[in-house]
Parts: sequence; structure tokens; C-alpha cells
Amino acid sequence: MTQTLVFPLRGLRCAGCVGKVEKLLSGQQGVSEVSVNLALNQVRLDSATPALLPKLRQLLAEQGFDIPFVRHCWQIEGLNCASCVSKLENALAKLEGIDKVNVNLALNQVSFELLPDAQGLAQVKQALTSNGFTLKQSATNSSNPPATSLPWRLLLSMALSFPLVLPMLVSGFTVPALWQFLLATPVQFFIAKPFYRGALQALKQGSSTMDTLVVLGTSTAYFYSVYLWLSGPVGHLYFEAAAVIITLILLGKYLEERAKQRAAKSIAELVNLSPQRALRVNQQGLSEEVDVADLHIGDVILVKPGEQIAADGQVSWGSSEVSEAVITGESVPLEKSLNDSVLAGSLNGSGLLQVKVTAENQDSTLSKIIQLVSEAQSGKAPIQGLVDKISHYFVPIVLLIALASLLVWTALGDVNQGLIAAVSVLVIACPCALGLATPTALVAGTGRGAKLGILYRNIQALELSHKVSDVVFDKTGTLTQGKPSLVKLAVSDNISQQELIRLAASAQQGSQHPLASAMLTAAESFPLAPLNYFNSFPGLGIEAQLRLDDEADSIFYLGNLSLIEQRLENSTEQAISPQLQSNAEQWLAEGFTTVYVANQQQVLGVLAFKDEMRSNAKAAVKALQSLALNTHLLSGDAKPVTQDFAKQVAIPHWQGELLPEQKLAQVSQMQAQDCVIMMLGDGVNDAPALAKADVGIAMGGGSDIALNSADIVLMRDDPLLIAQAIALAKQTWRTLQQNLFWAFIYNLIGIPIAAMGLLNPAFAGAVMALSSVCVVSNAVRLNYWKNPITLGEKDV
Repeated sequence: MTQTLVFPLRGLRCAGCVGKVEKLLSGQQGVSEVSVNLALNQVRLDSATPALLPKLRQLLAEQGFDIPFVRHCWQIEGLNCASCVSKLENALAKLEGIDKVNVNLALNQVSFELLPDAQGLAQVKQALTSNGFTLKQSATNSSNPPATSLPWRLLLSMALSFPLVLPMLVSGFTVPALWQFLLATPVQFFIAKPFYRGALQALKQGSSTMDTLVVLGTSTAYFYSVYLWLSGPVGHLYFEAAAVIITLILLGKYLEERAKQRAAKSIAELVNLSPQRALRVNQQGLSEEVDVADLHIGDVILVKPGEQIAADGQVSWGSSEVSEAVITGESVPLEKSLNDSVLAGSLNGSGLLQVKVTAENQDSTLSKIIQLVSEAQSGKAPIQGLVDKISHYFVPIVLLIALASLLVWTALGDVNQGLIAAVSVLVIACPCALGLATPTALVAGTGRGAKLGILYRNIQALELSHKVSDVVFDKTGTLTQGKPSLVKLAVSDNISQQELIRLAASAQQGSQHPLASAMLTAAESFPLAPLNYFNSFPGLGIEAQLRLDDEADSIFYLGNLSLIEQRLENSTEQAISPQLQSNAEQWLAEGFTTVYVANQQQVLGVLAFKDEMRSNAKAAVKALQSLALNTHLLSGDAKPVTQDFAKQVAIPHWQGELLPEQKLAQVSQMQAQDCVIMMLGDGVNDAPALAKADVGIAMGGGSDIALNSADIVLMRDDPLLIAQAIALAKQTWRTLQQNLFWAFIYNLIGIPIAAMGLLNPAFAGAVMALSSVCVVSNAVRLNYWKNPITLGEKDV
């Protein structure tokens, strides 16, 4: 069985590193579908061997890359002999994402290194418990240093380089050659050591990366200066160029890293929202603090005012207002009381709540959101493949251009100018911006979507969303509330209204359709008949077998006129009275959904339901049309009802009385006309068409099958989010294209200027560092994106 493994990776510096890591991992047995994301410093791969990570860690370390594991050391109880040690070590070694397991019998201690993942810790604790051991005390040593302060290498490099640039800033000020050498040497060989290490690793593999260019450029300037200094009268030296280039590149990498963190801040905020501790109420009614990973379905937790809710659940006591803004994007707090659902990570207001846990930590809505967004962010856009190919050949071409510059200037009699030109070419052409252009835009775009309540399942969904030409709606539960109510009914002469409602509700006990809920609500005060058999005919209705009193089982049909014509033994004229038919036709004309209730011989009555339109349905359709998109309504409801609703929301293209296969056929027909289709639905009937559409969208309140079929999930039932999802996809793709343009234009303009000797090497280093920062900063703007068409004054 293939599993997906995602882990962070340090040492990724440019697009060349990305290609190198992907090639290395793809060649390993049991590894497939490798994707490396430079913006997230993250690797994603599919593997049939979960315990493969330690081996990959060693391979990557040999190439100068590091997986930042976190070291844990726990005191445990239950270690009695050497066999206990072996038993526990073997059990832990089988877990995914764990390495360097060591059990110490003398100290009753287990130590291990684990990927920074709360769910991984939960698995380790579960393995301890299931093998008969008890955790007493834990300590953690993180391997991830904070990135909020300036790195010491950068600070030291700035301090040593500053005196070297003073002559450029202060007229008449000079630095003796010896002091230039003493200041530049530690910068070149100590501070720049990571560059040398990376270049050496690349050389061993017969490849070249950004480190290769930096090392060649700065080393050339440094050793040429040493040569000039030792060979005679001291003229102008280039120690300052070597030192300043290294300093500027370090500064650029620091700013780039900060910007990358801001680009990915939306998902980081979601991860930080995951509560770590909870107050669990024990059998005596007292609360005890436990890890969230130790909560199980059925546990009751206490949530104090102002605290985060630690798990998905239902309110079992108390009431309060709860803000779900960080999860669904809904800014208005929601009132929660007995039996209402609450989500992990949401913020409790002023009330005190007891919540019964309905999902464990790894299965919570918040965890699923984080997983979905992480999967989308770690994917690659198709255009990234082209960029990777260009990056593969980029560095060798730059090396040839630098060599050509040196040879041409030397042939013209100016070796000094040739060296300056070659160094400038090498420094300005580092391919960092190329590698960052695409992933940073995608990371920021998907992260912003998550904050707004829009989850793109994968990069393809984001890419296709910006190409959408037609949007197809289902009616019930999408543009309507999905909570119809019974408003009218008519009965035949041989049955009462109460009995008709009781029969209809009894038959619907096996259905999850919104109309079934309406019937059951209308029959709350009636005793329901036992349901012995149930069958659903999607798009038509249902068949049910009921036991009425002590009589034999009776078969009933509930559905539209087509079902009645198919299933009843008598003809339609014999089965339905003129009065009932007249009532049904009148209610259809008025826009009500009608349901016929019949036994095997005749129609017993007709029910009319009204489903209120969502308050922003019209605005949602208008917003889509303002984006020059065609809108369609495909419904299983009767044609008069569908036509009336389409007119209300101003959808020009509509069709009613469609079965699931007919909806599928309509989507296929539009695709055959070169339309890119986005479809929105929430029911079982919509699943085939949702899967067939280029982009399928499911509302957050939709059925599980619709959610699993969809490419985009809306975390709240707001059709305005559809236009928002498309507009955000368009803006993300514009940002991606802008990034690629700037990444290429820096090199297309800068390399020829450098080759002509018109660019100071230090300035070339500044330009190179700036190119990466500009690209990432441009992507960061997506974190603050607002769409005035869909949100107006309600901007998040």
C-alpha cells in the first residue's frame, strides 16, 4: 500500500537543488511521485515503505541537506528486562517519521527523533500504551531555531564588510591592503563555508547550483585581489567585492526566508490554532488537563470563556457564542447551545461549555483542512516543469557566458575588466528567483483561500479555476437553504391529512434527502410506522414498505409524476383524481416542489414544499456574471419550479427534471464545446456530474460523497465564495506569471550588462539578492488579497 510522506528539508537554496533532490529520491526503490517545494522547504513523496525515512535522511545528509527532526526524551514505566527494550525499539521503529530510537533500561528512558508533527507524537504514545508502557515525563529539544532575529553569520559578515565599503562612502578614506585581506578572509572562508560545502557536494554529483556560482564569483574576486597585492604596487583590489557579495547574498537569503514564511503564514496560523491541551471531565465530574492527542470519541471536555475548543464535538451542557472565523471564514460569532456542533480550533466566547468529543484529533475538521491545504501547497503547477528544465541547464550556460566574457575581454587586452565581467555574470545569474517564482505564489494563494473558507484540493483545481468559462449550479442546498418545509397538502377522499403526513414521514425514515427531513419534522407529533424496506430512485423518488398496525406490509411510493407513471399498476388517469392533479399543477406553477404519495393502486395525496432562497444567491450569480462567466441551473426539480427559480436569480440557462445521468450528460456536452466547467452541488445526485466537471465545488454542509468528489470545498454554505474562489485563482495565476516575468527579466537584462563589464560585482550581488526578495514579496501580497466584487464591505 502506497502512503504519502511529507517532511521539511533544510539546505534547499535554488531551483538546481530542487532538481537534484527530486532526482536523488526518485531513484530510490519504493519511492514514487516526488515533489520538492522550494517555497515551503518541503518534500512530498509516495512510498510503499513508510520506514524508508531514516535511509532517505542519510542519503540527503550526504548531499548537504538536512531533515530537521525534533529530539524527544521520555521517562517511562514498565521496562523490566532486555526483551522489553527490544520490544519497544522494534515497535517504535515501525512508525512513520521516526528515527534514532534508543531505549535505556538503566534510566527507564526512551529517546527518539521525530518529524515535527503532533499526530506523530500521538502515534508514539499509542505505541507505548499498546505495548504495556506508561509515560511519566517528557522533554523535547527542538531542532528548528527561530527565524525572527538576524543570523549570526549575517551579523558578523556585515561587521567585517562595513570597513571595506567605507572608501566608497567617505571621500579620501582608504583601507590598507593588509587590513582588506584580514577583513575579507574570514568572510570568504568561514562565513561563506555553507556555500563552499554546497558547491563541493554539487561537484561530486557532476552538477552545479547557486552555490557553484557564488563560490566561483567570490573566489575569483578574492584570489585575484591576493595576486594583485602580492605581485607589485598595490592598485585597486577587489576584496570588498567578494565580502560584500557574500554579505548581500546572506542578507537576501534572510529576507527571502522571512518573506517565504509570510507567504505560508496562513497554513502556519492554522497549524498554530491546533490546541495542544484540553480539560477532560472525568467520571467524578472533575476536570483534568490532558494532551489533545489523548482525547477519544465520547470524552467530555470543559471549555472555559475565551478558550479554544480542543476537539470537534457537540455541546452537551451550557451555551455561548463561538467564533469559527479561522476555520470557515465566517466573521460573525455563532450561538451554540445543547446538541449544536462545534469545531476544534474555534474560539469560545463568554459562556462555559461542556463538549462531547465526536472526532479524534487527527480526524478533526481543522486537521483535515491543514492536510488539504498542505497537499495543495506541496503540489507542482504544470508550468513548474518547464521552469525546472530551464533551471537544469541555466547554471552551465551562465558558466559558459562568464568564461566567454573573460576570454573576450582578455583578447581585447583588458584582463582586469574581463575578471570583473566574469564575476558579475556569475553573481547576478543565481537562479533563486526562478525556483521561487511558482511555489511561493501557489503557497500564498492556497493559504489565503483557506483563510477565506476556500479549500483547493490540489494545484490542478487552482489552475483550472482561473480558466473556467461556465458555472453550473444545482438548486437544492446550493442556491437554496436546503431546508424545505411542508407548506401545502391535498388528500384523496379515503385518507386524512394527518395519516398522509404519517405515512410520508414513515416512508422517509431511510432517506437523507432534505425533503425527507421536512416530512419527518412535520410528523414529529405522530407515531411512525415500522419501515421494513426502503429503496431510492435518484432523481425520481423512493419506494418503502411499511407495517401498518397488524395488517400485512404495504408498499408506498413518494416522488414525482414520472415515478408514479412507472410504478403504479393503474394508469395515471385512474391513479390520480382530477382535483389532486389540479392542485399539483397549480403548486408547480407557483414554484413549489411537489411530491406525490401513492400506494400500488392510486395517489393518496400531494405534498407541496418551499425551500427558501439563500439571501446572497442573486448576488453570487451576479458576481459570477461580472467575471464574464456563463451561469447554468441543472435541477432534478420540476421544470416549472426550476424555471421560476432561474428567473428569480437571473440564470439564463436552465433545465429541470434531470436524473443524475442526465446532469452528467449535460456537463459532458458543454465540455465537448470547449467549455471549462465548474459545478456546484451538495447531494448524492450531484456526485457524478461533480466528478465529471473540470472543477467540482462542494458546500461545507454537503454530503460526504459530494465532498469527496469535489476539487474545491467551501467551508461555509455561502455561494458568494464561488466567485471568490475563481477570482482568487485568477489573481494567483497573475501573480505566478508576474513572478516568472521578473525572474527571467532580471537575468535577461542583467547578464548582458554584466558581460559587457558595465556592472560592479558588489552591485550584481545586490541585484541578485533583490530578485528573489521581489519575487517572494510579490507573492506575499496574496495574503492580503480582497475581492471587492464578491465581498464589498464584508471583506475578511
